[in-house]
This record gives sequence, structure tokens and C-alpha cells, in this order.
Amino acid sequence: MSPRGGRTAFILAGGGSRGAYQAGCLRRLDEEGIRPHLLIGSSIGVPNSLVYATAGAEGLWELWSEAFSLPYIVTPSLRRNALFGNSFFSMNGLQRLVESRVDFGRCFHSDIELTYVLANLSTGHEELRGNRTETDVDRFRTVTRIGYTIPLLHPLIELDGDLYSDGGFLWNVPFEYAVEDWGADEIYILSALPSDLPRAESLRSLPRVAMRMYDLLCRTVGHSSYLQKRLEGGQWRGTEVTVLAPSAQTGAFDPIGMLNAHPSKSKRLLWRGYRDTDAVLRGGAARSKPAKAAVARAPAGGGGAQKSVGGGGRVNGSSGERRPRSARS
Repeated sequence: MSPRGGRTAFILAGGGSRGAYQAGCLRRLDEEGIRPHLLIGSSIGVPNSLVYATAGAEGLWELWSEAFSLPYIVTPSLRRNALFGNSFFSMNGLQRLVESRVDFGRCFHSDIELTYVLANLSTGHEELRGNRTETDVDRFRTVTRIGYTIPLLHPLIELDGDLYSDGGFLWNVPFEYAVEDWGADEIYILSALPSDLPRAESLRSLPRVAMRMYDLLCRTVGHSSYLQKRLEGGQWRGTEVTVLAPSAQTGAFDPIGMLNAHPSKSKRLLWRGYRDTDAVLRGGAARSKPAKAAVARAPAGGGGAQKSVGGGGRVNGSSGERRPRSARS
């Protein structure tokens, strides 16, 4: 852990319906009193961070314990479809599911810096935007919607004349911003995707080869930033880094399953995230590697979530300043 008064960043990477794993990690971290000054979200990490900033780790756990996602993601529309627009479905259902649990005023004015990865498809670049870049709650709400809109499935969203979508496929783990720009002393990377894959026992047919290539692509994109960093002793240039990621035992990347969250599946991932985090915190797993599956104590009494404390949100020494949109060079 960073010394008292240090700057702690959580990076919530994308991973679709596997985002329940992050909720389990957050609950265990919260019980330990580990809370962020900076939350960076990509794809499913965006709604996870919004619910966390609104209702704490307990509220996020509750959402995943109850939600059925597929009917909200696949929402037919007479206006939003492949014939009349740039998507197959409307995003209205998914927005209702997420925003029913979010207090945007609270998130916008939070002491935690909430920063999200967006893909500006008009310019072809990724951007970082959030509650420290936007001037009002309505613009912040638009930014958050962009952060989890699924390209092709959902319409692109316009902001300042450009069209945007979820930026996770461009920059799923924006490690560089947390370390080099924001100046974190301690980083927790909460991945929803395993960094290791189960062994492929048979690759004798074209469909199996295609699925294996898909698995490798998802694994690589899911960890593209921090996989390129050589962590030595759990640190990168003096910044302590803890990687929390599911093991290969959670399986490969089923394209339909990535969209389909339901309580029985999510509860397994919630507890997997909780137990993996517990194993790391208790020294049972290396901080710079995904935790192995472990048997851990259950939370006592629900682990009451507390609002994250501030002091963060400082960029280049200016607390609370609205900074220009930021893109990786």
C-alpha cells in the first residue's frame, strides 16, 4: 500500500458481463479500507465506477447480484437499426439499467477523479474525459454513456461535432495516464479478463482455430497496456502495482456470453473477485500476477461500503481544475 497521504488509482478495465469480478474485488478492497483518489474506467469499468461512486462497493455488488443484461443490451428500435442508422440496436435499455443506479450530480462533484477512455471515431484517436474535464453534469453524463456504448450494437454518440464509442478496444488499461500524468503512488488494476488462457486441446477444425484467435485477441486487447510493462517486485518506476485478474479457470471468451450477465453467473464472478483479492491482500498471491483461485473467508455482515475519500483529482498540481481532453500520444 502507498504511504498515508499517497495517491491511489484504480483502473477498471473492460470485459463485458465479466465486470462482476471487479465488483467482488472492490468489495474486498473496501473492507480493507483501500479506496481510490482516481478511478479510470474502460467499457464495463465505466458503469462499475459510476455505481461505486454513487452507492459504494455494496451497491455495486447488489447491482450485479440482480441484473439480467442481455434484454437491455439487445433493444430493437424503429429508428436505431442497421437500415436507418449506424447500429443494430438502441442503447436506451442499457442506459436505463445503468442510470437507475447512478447519481450523476454526486459523481460529477465527487472528490474522486472519474476518468474514462473514449474512442473518437471521427478523428481515429482515443481520449480521456470525465468529471475533471467536463463543464457540467449533462456533458459528464454524455461522456459516461460514450464510455460503455458498444460499437455496431449501439449508436455512436456525438460530442462537440465528433462521433464517439466505447474506447476499450483501443486502450483498455490506461496504465500510462495513472503513472506518468496523474502521478499515482499505488495502482490497482482490476481486470475482468484472464491474462492466461486454458490450454487448447484441439485445433483441428476451422471454427476451433477461429475461436482460439478470438480468445487471444480478447486477452491481448484486455491487457494491452500493462502487459507491455515489466513489473519488477510489483512496481513500475517506483509505483506499486497490484494486478487483480481472474484465472484461466474462468474460461475463454464466449462472444455471446460476454454480453449476457445474469445473477447465477455474476454471483460466481463476484465471489471469485472477492476471494482472489483476499488472497492477494493476505499475501497468498503475487501482486503483479493474477491471483490463483483461493478459499477465503466470507465477508462479515455485508462489509458496509463507505464513500471514497478525496485529495485526488489533482492534475499537474491543480486540484479540481477542468483540464482539456487528453489523448495518448
